[in-house]
Amino acid sequence: MKQRSRLARARRAFLAAGLVSVGMVVGCTPANTYVPPPAPEVTVSPPVRRDVVTYAEYTGTTRPTATVDLRARVKGFLKEIKFQEGVEVKAGDVLFVIDEEPFQVKVDEAEARLEEAEAALKKAEQSKAREIAAAQLALNQAMLLLAQVEERRDRNLLQRNAGSREDVDRAEAARKRSEAQVESDKAALEQARADFDVNILSAKASVENARATLKEAEINLGYCRISSPIDGRITRRYVDIGNLVGDTDATVLATVIQFDPIYVYMNVSEVDVLGFRERVRKGERVDFRQETLPIDMAMPTEAGFPHRGKIDYADPGADAGTGTVQARAVFENKNQAILPGLFVKVRVPDTDVPGGLLVPERALAADQVGRYVMVVGKDDVVEQRPVTVGSATDDGLRLIESGLSSGDLVVVNGLQRARPGAKVKPVTAPAETGAPAEAEAPPKAGAPAEAEAPPKAEAPPKAEASPKAESPAKAGAPAG
Repeated sequence: MKQRSRLARARRAFLAAGLVSVGMVVGCTPANTYVPPPAPEVTVSPPVRRDVVTYAEYTGTTRPTATVDLRARVKGFLKEIKFQEGVEVKAGDVLFVIDEEPFQVKVDEAEARLEEAEAALKKAEQSKAREIAAAQLALNQAMLLLAQVEERRDRNLLQRNAGSREDVDRAEAARKRSEAQVESDKAALEQARADFDVNILSAKASVENARATLKEAEINLGYCRISSPIDGRITRRYVDIGNLVGDTDATVLATVIQFDPIYVYMNVSEVDVLGFRERVRKGERVDFRQETLPIDMAMPTEAGFPHRGKIDYADPGADAGTGTVQARAVFENKNQAILPGLFVKVRVPDTDVPGGLLVPERALAADQVGRYVMVVGKDDVVEQRPVTVGSATDDGLRLIESGLSSGDLVVVNGLQRARPGAKVKPVTAPAETGAPAEAEAPPKAGAPAEAEAPPKAEAPPKAEASPKAESPAKAGAPAG
């Protein structure tokens, strides 16, 4: 027992000595301190200063320059289809054929009636009724002279008591009958002359009527062959062979669309229109009605604005319902790459800005207040700077109308690492090109980068935003 007690006391003493030594070692180690992480690295670049042409940008729709519905203008059965659907056709190409046989019969009948009318006219022109009436008048006039002579002779014989009263009366009656016959022949001659003119006029009218009937029959026969009136591309057929067409209405058989050149229609806000007209009056802008006003266009899949056209029409008044004026531009479309019905972007030269400040498009972000850039200021601290943007350039830059100076260092890469109020490690890139873009998206409204944004009281009021950017008539139009 005593030996066990001594062993226990020795064990306790050993443990106490060990604890004292551990405490001394721990007391000699330095205390832990917080070491902040290194500042994130971002690429900065000063704005580019150069002369800039601002543009007014709009969203437009492409439309064909001509659209023609091919219709059946006569009633009949569709007999032939002479085209391949969706191909190019030329003006004058026969595309559909309606059964021509019934219409050919009408033409033959009209030709026969015309020949009949021409024969009747020839007969009327060669009529001898006037000559016959004149000869009959001459004959009866001679008979009248004879009757007068006989009456005088009988009266002379009666006076010498060589003749009878009966012979005188008979001669007088014969004279009167001859006089009446002469008067009748004169009227008949006048009637023959009048009838000759009337018969010729009537025969000529019959000939003209027959010719008109023949022309109508030939026109209807021509309507059996339906041709394209314009060059363009034809749609699919809407009616199959064997169907009755043109029964109650002019049946649409297909449609030919011409889109070389092609139109682009756009709606311009009344504010822009008034501004354009004011600059035209001041001589700062050309009038498209007198000089060529260029316009650029891009389809949704294209970068920049590769298509150049011109404004050729604008409505004379504004739409009271939308407060816009519809304008039209025309573009060449030789290879028919631009299809009708597309939504496209268009831009029109607006104003010249000498010495404008530009930043890369990727340096811009947006929140509920508007567009902004991240600027590295004093002590490498990041500042969120609201800006008013203008037109975009073809080399990927965007005009800054206000909110930025030429000496500012704008973050062009690493936007997700640049938080307002935080320190960064700026790496300067050339102002003309900027640094290559990193595989990251700029911060969006509501993203963590905006969670530390300055309070709204420090943001500029919305009244300073570009009015063009807020125009309802534009889709993404710049402030310029």
